[in-house]
Amino acid sequence: MSDERGDLQAVGERIEVVLDELRSSVSEPAWRGVEELVRLLTDLYGAGLARTIELCGPDPTLGSRLAADQLVGSLLLLHGLHPDDLGQRVHRAVDALAPAIRSRGGDIQAEVDAGSGSVRVVVTLASAGHGAESVRDQVSRVLADAAPDATSMQVEVITPTAVPVRLGPSRLAAARR
Repeated sequence: MSDERGDLQAVGERIEVVLDELRSSVSEPAWRGVEELVRLLTDLYGAGLARTIELCGPDPTLGSRLAADQLVGSLLLLHGLHPDDLGQRVHRAVDALAPAIRSRGGDIQAEVDAGSGSVRVVVTLASAGHGAESVRDQVSRVLADAAPDATSMQVEVITPTAVPVRLGPSRLAAARR
């Protein structure tokens, strides 16, 4: 599955490169034609995907099974056919990350504003050791996969700070004895 994900990501990146190269090499009217062609093809494939789902009948698990596939799930999102809303997808991703974070004494919480499409995830780590950036990167990658349609994504990692021990006059005197 990870090979497929890499392949799909490579295809997506290649599409972007080809479109960028094409845009820089054609006139503005020609570019508008390219954009229209891409939009029409995308609409056609989206309508075909929607029709395929309709033809599969009233299976209540179909949407979830299709959405679980990396490629099909991303196409469902692209065409507004995904059975889960932004909040459901974000919370499912956070729930998948939570056991590993909680097993180390940490916690993870998500806030989703469905109206604006913004996502904020707060990860609290039990120790201030190295790894906060790695945790932030991992959480960001999982969220980007689960919710590419989010308009903004913020991942905050909170680590404990060391509290200095303050010795008052009585403690200093006792420590000197």
